[in-house]
Amino acid sequence: MTAQLRRIGQGFCGTVWASSSESSAFKREDGGPGRSLYNDYTMHLKALESLHTHHEHRVCVPACHGYVPSDDRTWWDSNLSAFPKGSQISCNVLITERIPPFLDGARSAIIERYCPEELTASIKSSKPDEDCLIRPYLGRRRLVPRRKQSQFRAFSLRNYPLHVDQIEELQLDGALYARVMAKTLASLYWIAHMDANDVEFVLAPPRHNQTDTESAGAHTMQSSILGDHCVWLLDFDCCRAMSQDEAGVQQAVAAFYRNDPFYPRPGRTDDRDQRLWEEFKDQFLTSSAAILDPESPEARLPGYWIALVEQRS
Repeated sequence: MTAQLRRIGQGFCGTVWASSSESSAFKREDGGPGRSLYNDYTMHLKALESLHTHHEHRVCVPACHGYVPSDDRTWWDSNLSAFPKGSQISCNVLITERIPPFLDGARSAIIERYCPEELTASIKSSKPDEDCLIRPYLGRRRLVPRRKQSQFRAFSLRNYPLHVDQIEELQLDGALYARVMAKTLASLYWIAHMDANDVEFVLAPPRHNQTDTESAGAHTMQSSILGDHCVWLLDFDCCRAMSQDEAGVQQAVAAFYRNDPFYPRPGRTDDRDQRLWEEFKDQFLTSSAAILDPESPEARLPGYWIALVEQRS
């Protein structure tokens, strides 16, 4: 690695770095205690394998290039200088494909519609806000939908939360996003046997090379606002193994409700939200049935999962 890295993200597990000339992202385990990048690495590989097995997944997952432990002196001696001085400390690192950020046209459209007016100029010229990924929150509506009424003066395009009312306002296909998420959960539960705890879905442009194996089955959507984009799946460090029984389903339901509101929720008073949940539910059951042997004891588990989710609404 010769290019200098800059920080493009930060979470509880650690910081994420990339350069403008490389397509890789470097996730450092320099955050809070109790998180494991090695678990992120192993679960990431399981997710890739499961989603490639079930080819109609339609979600993009970054390629996983490798895991570097903190004591790998060969790697760190060659690459430590790529990080800025304040971060030139060896630690565990996960190397993945970088999810491409939205370009200027999509960023400007979001800024013009939703950024507080007094922050517009600074956000447009902000280097960190060029790292624009969008979190589709199908399970939450804004309480104060109009920009001028907003009580929140902070604004960032990094992991921008796009609520379901905004998805409707921008005429994006929320039902398709819901189906992609449902297919993805079915594959993670019944093929990878993981609970999908704290995984993240983001909207972002498709990878440049759509012919490679990592793109197999992924679905590119069109929008006059966002341009061509896909649903991407990332962040597996909190995922845990899921037993294929009632206890495992209960574990997955708890993770479903602990996560950010990516998924539609049942039992909402707005008819549009209920229709979105039904779309998600039908796709989850259909995809699960395509994976599980109908004669197996596990075939009843998807219905049990739906029942538990609906009971908790």
